Amino acid sequence: MVSDEVAEQRRNTALAAASETSKHVLTLTTAVITITVSLTKDLIGEAAPSALVWLRLAWLSHAVSVLAGVATLLALAGTVDEADSTRSIYSTNIRLPAAVQMTFFGLGLALVVVFGVLAA
Repeated sequence: MVSDEVAEQRRNTALAAASETSKHVLTLTTAVITITVSLTKDLIGEAAPSALVWLRLAWLSHAVSVLAGVATLLALAGTVDEADSTRSIYSTNIRLPAAVQMTFFGLGLALVVVFGVLAA
């Protein structure tokens, strides 16, 4: 049986790891948005109008990912304040926004790649 101190340490480590992961994905997402927006004039000049739809969908997907990432971090912060025995990264209030963040991040990357292939 795991002692209360060891269990608490595991919960704290899991919460910290989840927080760092969410922060890293937020950073990557905002970097992709920043880079593609900065290069828009260069990218649009050669791209067909139909290809631009993919870029706009990518931006929308990344925006959803950013919002879900912020929601994940807020949920993690709220969970830290809960009683030790109830804290878990598997709580729905954390899992749901984290899953949305990761899903839309992956979708956004795929859409950027599709745009890149069509615009080339």
